[in-house]
Amino acid sequence: MDKKKMAVDPELIHLVGIRILRAHFEVNESIIDEPLNISDFQIGLKSESGFNYDDNAVRFRLFVKIVAKDDKKELMGVFGEYLLEYNYVVENLNDFVEEEVEGKSVSSMLGATIAGISYSTARGIILDRTQATDFNGVLLPVIDPHRLLGEDSFSELEQVD
Repeated sequence: MDKKKMAVDPELIHLVGIRILRAHFEVNESIIDEPLNISDFQIGLKSESGFNYDDNAVRFRLFVKIVAKDDKKELMGVFGEYLLEYNYVVENLNDFVEEEVEGKSVSSMLGATIAGISYSTARGIILDRTQATDFNGVLLPVIDPHRLLGEDSFSELEQVD
């Protein structure tokens, strides 16, 4: 079977650890004493993956940046940044390895599955972590996990002044 079209069996994927490497929340000095009503937020995302093919291990890091905006879509001085690391064992990882000129890669089907599990878990963690902040709970949008495999909207997103 072509590895690019091989179906992913979720029962062979085991999430063995989660580490919160960065959980940062910041409110600009100008609004500390006078909280504003946040009507919208913008997110930036980026991911990194690492593989240990001998141990069937996958490390997936998800970077999330959140900035608050008012009803005019202008920055409000409220900012959050999270870095979450997920460690997986994929029993059949080598079934998804693709040999390339410059080394090995893993099929996008498995990559998107790992990204989807990680992002969904991050949605709950970040919702919980932002409940008692000026964000009053951020529910990250549902996205296509393939976006996480190549997109870097994290580095481009503006931050607090």
